[in-house]
Amino acid sequence: MLPLDYSLLESGNEISNQTYTLGQKEVALYLEAVQDKSSREFDKSGIELSPPMAVAALSLRGVVVDLQIPGGTLHVGQEMEFLNSVKVGETLRCVASLASNNVRGEWRFMVVSLIVLNSSGLSVMKGKSTIMLPA
Repeated sequence: MLPLDYSLLESGNEISNQTYTLGQKEVALYLEAVQDKSSREFDKSGIELSPPMAVAALSLRGVVVDLQIPGGTLHVGQEMEFLNSVKVGETLRCVASLASNNVRGEWRFMVVSLIVLNSSGLSVMKGKSTIMLPA
C-alpha cells in the first residue's frame, strides 16, 4: 500500500467508512487494554451495554487504518458526544470525514469529524478528533 499524500485531502472528504461488530471479545479486549475493572452495565431488558469509550476507540480504528497513520503521529485532542447506548454484539458503521487539514511549521494538523451509527441507522456517537503528524 502506497503512503497517502495528506496534502491532497480537503475538508469534507470522507476518509473512512467502516463497519464493525462490537462483540464480547472486542469489549473484553478494550476493558483489558484500559485496565477497566468496573462492573458491566445492562439495559432494562438485561442486555449488556458496551462502554462508550470502546465505541470511540472503534470509531478511530478505521481512520488510523484508512489514512495509514504513521509512527510519530500524536492524537492531540478529541470531543465526543454519546447519543445512544450500544448493545454488546451490535454492528456499527463508523464514518469519518476531514473537517480541516492545515500545516503549521513542521506539523500537519488534521481534524476528523466522526459519526457512529447502529444497524438501525440511529446515531450513537459523534465527535471530532485532532491528529498531529510530521508535515
